Amino acid sequence: MKCIPQFLAALCGLAGALAVHAAQLPVLASILDGEAALLRESGRFAVAEGVRLDSGDIVETGDQARLLRLEFADGTIVDLGPATRALVAPRLTGKGAAAAAPHLYVLQGWFKLITPAGGKGAAAATVLTPSHALSEAAGQQVALSEPAGLQLFCEAGAATLQERIAKPAEPIRLKAGEYFLRLGSEKAALKPRPGPAFIQAVPRSFLDPLPSRAALFKDREVVPKRTADLAYDDVAAWLSAESALRSPFVARWRALARRPDFRAGLVAHMRSHPEWDRIVFPEKYLPKRPPPTPGAPRPATSTY
Repeated sequence: MKCIPQFLAALCGLAGALAVHAAQLPVLASILDGEAALLRESGRFAVAEGVRLDSGDIVETGDQARLLRLEFADGTIVDLGPATRALVAPRLTGKGAAAAAPHLYVLQGWFKLITPAGGKGAAAATVLTPSHALSEAAGQQVALSEPAGLQLFCEAGAATLQERIAKPAEPIRLKAGEYFLRLGSEKAALKPRPGPAFIQAVPRSFLDPLPSRAALFKDREVVPKRTADLAYDDVAAWLSAESALRSPFVARWRALARRPDFRAGLVAHMRSHPEWDRIVFPEKYLPKRPPPTPGAPRPATSTY
């Protein structure tokens, strides 16, 4: 009988841990200057200040947007610039999965990672791009993720940058002031400072220090407004992303394949996301009937 109180105590402890985890899961959109969209489940929503984002949510800023700030429960802050696409707390699968759960996956665009001094998540903060993983960050780092590669400026503090390729090179530890560049097939370059072109391209909103605003929304619930159903074009870039990302999208948007417009997009671009072939054309994957055995007697037929 002594084991019962111990079991109940352990159960309560587990429930408490799960409650803490659940409380820390949401990410707060605390500052918005311009327009940004939230892609969640089967809908497209308008981002507003105070909206809480969950793991798997996709946020995309408009071409003219100046800033979208995301504040994580561990103190990590990520500012997004214009024309940026990001996935919150992604669950990667397969070969491209990261060792530690990333805070954000930036498919393309500008971002600024800010790790407050003494922040609880300083060692674990991770931002992934298609080509690199930024981790063990302290201070501030500004980066531009492009299809051609990555540019990153360590504005203050330090950070580790690891290539995400088949045979990754040794990780690079950047110090304050250093600038990393890797575009296309060019060799990676680490320079003591960024060039004028990069400095001029950095979003102006990244230059001014902004305080945390998480406390302002502590007891407020801001519900995002649904603006439209998801169209294929809304998620085409994600469906064609690296394989480590694509598998969860199949389960997430499977029901959308029943819509003629969404199905048409899938069929037209099937080479970019072949895992959808089984969903769109299930008849191709049915078990094949074995051929009849040669010489086998035919079943008798009635003459009546």
